[in-house]
Amino acid sequence: MLALTFRAGDTPLAIDTQLVVEVLPRVTLQKAALAPEAVVGLLPFRGTLTPVVDLCWLVAGRSARGQLGTRIIVTQVDSGARYVGLLAEDVSELVDSRETILGLNNLDHTWLGEHLADQSEMPMIVHPSELLPSALQRLFEANPP
Repeated sequence: MLALTFRAGDTPLAIDTQLVVEVLPRVTLQKAALAPEAVVGLLPFRGTLTPVVDLCWLVAGRSARGQLGTRIIVTQVDSGARYVGLLAEDVSELVDSRETILGLNNLDHTWLGEHLADQSEMPMIVHPSELLPSALQRLFEANPP
């Protein structure tokens, strides 16, 4: 798997590049009224309002720092029908990983998956489709139930 690596605080993370649509610099976002704290705003992207989730808030309990390597990783969810943006730090490296290993099964953070076993920091794989709470996901569906 070709993966893009980044950080949320001190935690090394990665995402399969097949899910990455675009990597953007940190930009001003539209306010997302009544959204959970980790949803830092809405990004106008390809005719949609894409929710952006601050991974540092979820993992480290603080906002992502405004550093040069802080980026918004726009990812596909629901088979490419919708997008979610991941605000992360130190977005910089593509790695070719051939081996993953299971880590802790954290039921509160199902968006975190296995580790890239053949990488020195063993980053955890992020599953963006699991990031948004179901109530917020419904707000972005074309025909909510």
